[in-house]
Amino acid sequence: MSRTTAQAQGWTGLATSNYSGTNGLYWNPSSIADSRHKFYINLAGADVNFYNDYLELAMPYTPWQLVRGKVGNEYRDGSGNVVFQRDYLRETVNGRSKFATLSAEARLPSFFISLGPKQSIAFSSRVRGFAQAVNVSEPLARLGRYGLGEAQALGLTDQVLTDNSFNVSVNGFHEFALSYALATTENTDHFIKAGVTLKYLVGLGSGYVNNQGAQYQVYNEDSIQVRDRQMTYGTTDYEYYRRDDFKVGDFYGQNRLGRGFGGDIGVTYEWRPKASTYNYSMDGEMITDHTANKYRLKAGLALVDLGGIVYNNKDYVRQTGLTSTGTVQLGSLDTIRYRSLADLDNTVQRLVNINSKTKQFTSVLPAALNLTADYRFREHLYVGAAWRQNLVPARTIGSRAASSVALIPRLEFSQAELSVPLMLANNYDKFQVGAMVRLGPLTVGSDNLGGIFGATTITGYDVYASLGFGLDKKKPKDKDKDGVSDKLDKCPTVKGTWEFRGCPDRDGDHVQDKDDLCPDVPGLVKFKGCPDTDKDGVQDSEDLCPTEPGPVALQGCPDLDGDGVADKDDKCPEDPGVVALQGCPDRDGDGITDADDKCPDNAGPAEHQGCPDTDGDGTFDPDDKCPAVAGPADNQGCPYVDTDLDGTFDHLDGCPAVAGPAENKGCPWPDTDADGTPDNKDLCPKTPGPKTNNGCPVLKKAEQKIIATAFANLEFLTGKDVIRTKSYASLNALAKLLQAKPEFRLRLSGHTDNVGKPAANLLLSQKRAEAVKRYLTKRGVPTERIMAEWFGQTKPKASNKTAAGRARNRRVEMKVLFE
Repeated sequence: MSRTTAQAQGWTGLATSNYSGTNGLYWNPSSIADSRHKFYINLAGADVNFYNDYLELAMPYTPWQLVRGKVGNEYRDGSGNVVFQRDYLRETVNGRSKFATLSAEARLPSFFISLGPKQSIAFSSRVRGFAQAVNVSEPLARLGRYGLGEAQALGLTDQVLTDNSFNVSVNGFHEFALSYALATTENTDHFIKAGVTLKYLVGLGSGYVNNQGAQYQVYNEDSIQVRDRQMTYGTTDYEYYRRDDFKVGDFYGQNRLGRGFGGDIGVTYEWRPKASTYNYSMDGEMITDHTANKYRLKAGLALVDLGGIVYNNKDYVRQTGLTSTGTVQLGSLDTIRYRSLADLDNTVQRLVNINSKTKQFTSVLPAALNLTADYRFREHLYVGAAWRQNLVPARTIGSRAASSVALIPRLEFSQAELSVPLMLANNYDKFQVGAMVRLGPLTVGSDNLGGIFGATTITGYDVYASLGFGLDKKKPKDKDKDGVSDKLDKCPTVKGTWEFRGCPDRDGDHVQDKDDLCPDVPGLVKFKGCPDTDKDGVQDSEDLCPTEPGPVALQGCPDLDGDGVADKDDKCPEDPGVVALQGCPDRDGDGITDADDKCPDNAGPAEHQGCPDTDGDGTFDPDDKCPAVAGPADNQGCPYVDTDLDGTFDHLDGCPAVAGPAENKGCPWPDTDADGTPDNKDLCPKTPGPKTNNGCPVLKKAEQKIIATAFANLEFLTGKDVIRTKSYASLNALAKLLQAKPEFRLRLSGHTDNVGKPAANLLLSQKRAEAVKRYLTKRGVPTERIMAEWFGQTKPKASNKTAAGRARNRRVEMKVLFE
């Protein structure tokens, strides 16, 4: 089975940390956007790791016991030294290809700085080295461990062995990187940030052997036969470093071994279900609390270490290709010596033939896909996950990154952090327990700490550490918690408002307390913070009527009639008056209010209630029946005159020149219809009639019969105002009578019994009376000669306790009237 991924693990404990500083850049460059740091500098950092899937360290004691000197005596020699047996390195012989990787990294001074709330920029530098073997067949790995001399004991002689695609490489390079990260959204429920890193790479040295299909047979400890070889190798010459004129600056100048470019790109999503709770008002604007982790769930995706280094120094770089189907016998291998590239090329040419040579080759970076997730259970308790997948194929020349998946529970604080990565490493089939501790500026960790304590077996080990300092973002100091930062707060120990730069305005009326004459009651600026409840322009403290608007001249009290007297003091508040009379009117100006003046339009003395005495007879005009003619008081100021000698004085006589009775104000009674009955006794003053009938005409018997018959025969449908047809004949006769007698007037009175509700009975009596009126009108009787009235059940003619009585009460009475 082919295994194509070399494992180079490390720093997993920081993969999801919010305080990883520049170390987080290498997992995802977007990590520095919206960071908890406003500035971070990593002074130094380093990691070393070795992993393989061929040899496993299986000691009868744990490395931790060895470190502490707690190994049992049975594992020591006579001098007390711990004895390490060769069989403690246990082979994994399973027929599968093998890999091994050794990597190291030195993280040089690096820093990042936040450029405001959304953006950050970083510069980082590190030196990285890899030595890796991938897809090495199991026989070749065993020969590598035991040597050709043990081939026969291993059962690997006298047979053709195949190794189709192993890749062995060594790489070292210096990396300079510039990173930029940006939060692309505001503080919302769904928050996104992105980042990019651009890298300039300086090659320090490289070498590789890439086999694409070779067969070989071992004969003895220094002889081997190679068949069907198809292989390339490339290397930089170590003599580059032995030159007399060598200096470190050569790496970065024209005489460099190689250079290249690379990059990382990443994006992070955060779910912030309570995003709005992290916004607060400070110094007059709404800002976000950048000191807190606001997410419930965070997920990141990054592609890192994209790119490569081109080695192209004409004197110190070679790439050579070997392609042949022939068989080459290599003997006395122990006599081969390598001193320079030329020696190597000459030896290879002599032994196996070279079919191509160039003075440059490219080594790719350990490209990887990084996926991370982090869930916040509580303020400081998190569970993260990290997946790093190598993206470099097995046959590609270059280095390879770690492939692993990890669950990372951690406890995180600003100045301290503990995480315990639980990992599937080594192509996801090796379980490891790691740990990372961050205390202040120091971070140390290992992704295989469990191996030291015997919790897991050891197929390799790694350790990493860094020293860095971060300046955490801080909320603006606000000692009095009033939303005004202390640096701008003019009253830093007392809660205030931004409007007054932190000085108090307790009642919120936009007048600072120190200038507010009424600091506990909202008021107006023009009144120095005192209120004007009725908004009449007079502050309450000076307003005699603070809840009712009024003019300033009346100290804020209303004057409804506008007479200059406040309503509270105005005895006539709705009528304009004079101040002297408490706002009451005096039309004649005699000093007596109209209400008390019996002659309000004529001036008079107060003792006579404001009335004049025009004729000077001692009787004042209101009581003087003859105010222009003097007369005695007992005759109400009038002279005793009776022109018509009817006993009624002229001033009381309505007809002073014609005699008449006193009860008719001295006038004779009229007789309008000239029937000999005066109007005061005539019940029909406009229609002549005999005195025996009080001046009214007497109906003939035939006429009385027509009216009585119409009344007697009048019937309606039960409960309705519809006249029954059998009543039409008598009503038609009544209509003819009224047409023949234009002096007749008819009064119709509607009545009901007491069955049903009074309101319904009243309406029914109305409708029935009006129904008779409509019928007669349609038969030619002028409507103005018919008067309809109704009384419902209020005027019974008989007892409603019997059916007969109720029948009599259901009626429309008819009466002929005369004017």
